[in-house]
Amino acid sequence: MERDGPFKAMKRVFPVRSVGKIELIPLEEICWIKGAANYVEIHAENGKYMHRETLHNLTQQLDPSIFLRIHRSAIVNLNHIKEISSELGRFSLVTLRDGTELKIGNGYRDTLFSALNL
Repeated sequence: MERDGPFKAMKRVFPVRSVGKIELIPLEEICWIKGAANYVEIHAENGKYMHRETLHNLTQQLDPSIFLRIHRSAIVNLNHIKEISSELGRFSLVTLRDGTELKIGNGYRDTLFSALNL
């Protein structure tokens, strides 16, 4: 077995600690993440998970080519974005493939558009 085989696998999953267990959520299944004080709510295709971590620290851990902060309280998986819509002429809403709508913070709009090559 090659030396960093298990480490490569860990980069494709996110470990979430729960009472008495650690669940490994595949990164591609994570749709978006909401900050909630010292916790985050991880919204995945198969459910919602609470994880003790700040949104700021989580931003540092996730791959920025896949996960991008779009609001002070939200990180989105770019692969789950269905559309971006505008209110009053300003693009300010992301709709995910599951129908979830998330606001785009003013300070994050340019970064999101750049990441999507728009």
